[in-house]
Amino acid sequence: MTYPRILFYFVVPAIALAFASTWARKRIDAQFAKALGALLVIVYAATVPWDNLAVKWGIWSFDWEKTAGIRLWYLPLEEYLFFGLETVLAALLFQTLRSTRTTP
Repeated sequence: MTYPRILFYFVVPAIALAFASTWARKRIDAQFAKALGALLVIVYAATVPWDNLAVKWGIWSFDWEKTAGIRLWYLPLEEYLFFGLETVLAALLFQTLRSTRTTP
């Protein structure tokens, strides 16, 4: 299976379900959007440099036959999408679980 298909078949549907659940509980607002934006900046700032260096130094690699073929520095485009999509998914799941927690 190719990297784009993995993202499309597994990550995107999970985000859609988490978004629907979070939206139904009315937990998506401007504050959530700002926090998610800040989190995405932090995630990309933290992961892009070391991930690129790890590939450059040969710590790990990608099977370029299983990617879309678009490379930014040393990483396939899908790796950058993965950083953002997983962050969005985690934030949505956190927000959904946070909204279902009962307070004593």
